Amino acid sequence: MPQISVVVPVYNVEKYLRECLDSLANQTFEDFEVICVNDGSDDSSPDILEEYASEDERFKIVSQENKGLSGARNTGMNYIKGRYLLFLDSDDWLELNALELLYNHANALNSEMVIFPYRYFNQETKQYEENDFTKLNMFDSSVDNKNFNYKNIPETVFRIPHESIKLYDVKTLKKLAVKFPEGLNYEDAYFFYKIFFKLNKVSIIRTPIYNYRIRNDSICTTGTEKSFDIFKILTSIENFLKEDEIYESFKDEFILFTVINLKFVYLRLDERFRDRYLEKIKKNYEFFSLNQVNKNHLATWHFDDRAFYQAIDVSNNGIEFELNYKKLYYEFLANHYEGVIEQLCHENQVLAQENNDLKEQSADTSIKSKFKKIVKL
Repeated sequence: MPQISVVVPVYNVEKYLRECLDSLANQTFEDFEVICVNDGSDDSSPDILEEYASEDERFKIVSQENKGLSGARNTGMNYIKGRYLLFLDSDDWLELNALELLYNHANALNSEMVIFPYRYFNQETKQYEENDFTKLNMFDSSVDNKNFNYKNIPETVFRIPHESIKLYDVKTLKKLAVKFPEGLNYEDAYFFYKIFFKLNKVSIIRTPIYNYRIRNDSICTTGTEKSFDIFKILTSIENFLKEDEIYESFKDEFILFTVINLKFVYLRLDERFRDRYLEKIKKNYEFFSLNQVNKNHLATWHFDDRAFYQAIDVSNNGIEFELNYKKLYYEFLANHYEGVIEQLCHENQVLAQENNDLKEQSADTSIKSKFKKIVKL
């Protein structure tokens, strides 16, 4: 039995597939299998898969009619034999020591899930990008080298990257019997939180081991009508939080999570759909408890999230929303920099006063020194 199973959904990625598969074939850790799910590709991707499978018995191919990313991942999970599971998208790739680091860490702590940093690779600019989010800076050092659960990190729960790129304990995963919702975009958020709130032994590593390719034609960057799936995903998450009697404990954080995700989708949405998208937000305004935002909590939000949220309440259509969102955004920005300027002016005055005090002290010392010399003479 292999220690790690890697599920790779494949659909028309002939340009990137070799880089993905090479990053697996050349891993420093060798006890793994790769379940490549050909999800109805009509380019040369199946031929590339056959090539790797014929040369390396760890690579196995499962073919099916196109079911989408969720369907391909669900199919892949039916064939895994490993102790741990990792999902790898077929246009992404791993660092060559990724599986070794993950296995050693998970095995040492007996973790049910391991969360790890990643890097974005912009296909257009060929540049790597990292930020506090991808670096897992939402976690402080108190969770390093130990297991934790959601109760230990109440303010961090809805700030964790919810992409499916985690290492999962297979026995735990099978016991929970969680599947990706098929036919929906933003499926990662549902899958992650449905599992995360059931676990007692989650851990993190601090080394970035996953390279996440950003393409202009990828699911997360194309604002089609499928973007409206975000409402179904957020509704599903809220429903199971309420069913498990968790919601009230995390209500403020979940409302912010909802606003952030609604904003994320809106900013990528084709202009043709923006009026209807705003109507949908207003229709779900009370269900998502957007009318119950805690004012003290609101004050802690990033100004961009506050501007988006407050613009919803005062806008009746997409044009109004755009104007109000920009107005509030720039007002927050202006107030922020006005405060920064005032603070800098105050600090400058303090430094000027300290400088004057030093000059006076230096002058007094010089006069006293001269007086002593005169007295000696």
